[in-house]
Amino acid sequence: MTRTLFTDRLKVACSAARKAGEMILSANMTNIAFQAKGKSDVVTHLDTASERLIRDLIHQSFPSDNFLGEEEGLVEYGDGGTWIVDPIDGTNNLVHGIPGYTISIAYEVTAANPVLGVVFSPQTNELFHAAQGSGAFLNGKEIRISSVESIDDAVSIAPPPLRVPLLIPAHLKIYELLCREGGDIRDFGSAALHLCYVAMGRVEAFAEFRLKYHDYAAGKVLVEEAGGCFSSLHSVDHMPYQDILATNKALFPWYTHSIRTLLGEPACNDDSESSSHSY
Repeated sequence: MTRTLFTDRLKVACSAARKAGEMILSANMTNIAFQAKGKSDVVTHLDTASERLIRDLIHQSFPSDNFLGEEEGLVEYGDGGTWIVDPIDGTNNLVHGIPGYTISIAYEVTAANPVLGVVFSPQTNELFHAAQGSGAFLNGKEIRISSVESIDDAVSIAPPPLRVPLLIPAHLKIYELLCREGGDIRDFGSAALHLCYVAMGRVEAFAEFRLKYHDYAAGKVLVEEAGGCFSSLHSVDHMPYQDILATNKALFPWYTHSIRTLLGEPACNDDSESSSHSY
């Protein structure tokens, strides 16, 4: 893909994210109805409306591009690559009036290899964007990962796997490790936002079990373009991952070695290349 096509798609994605954010912010949130898709997983009419708005805006500009949305799945239009969209990441935050929900838009040319990422936080008016080989930005200003080198000073994000209770014991091992060895722990309720915080150096690491591709596709591009490291929590060598780890560069060896040792796995092979979708 040429740099011009990167630029054109970024502009459209940024515009679509902002327009979706404006729509959500203008909605009447009094007694908003929601449905449970599963444990700790809810959906509102705004999720669907946001996804359709984004899809329509992108399709107008790039009619041959396919679209993979969290709520309505894959819509195939042609051979122009695929957009991966989470129309509201952190819907529980939205429903409960808690800040932190985001809109996440990624684009890939080859399967499971995102090359563009846009994440918008409507409540804070923070628009993150990145394109492969072009750096990562927040509201037009370049961002970089943190330079923290000591785990004693590191802030980590490690949300519990509430949707998969069988993984809670493994999570608690990691959580105990980070409480004992790290500087602090936070959780803001949106995987896309967590990855942006790693990318801009607000935190040093983010680890979570059982994410879906749309949760992290855009954030992956942001972390890597900001100089960070993105990997599986496990010793696997293909995308898409389910259990992810994103860190600054200096502390990546500590996190991978420590967490994989806890999980009984070797801390090797951090290749994040991939070959197929997991729809």
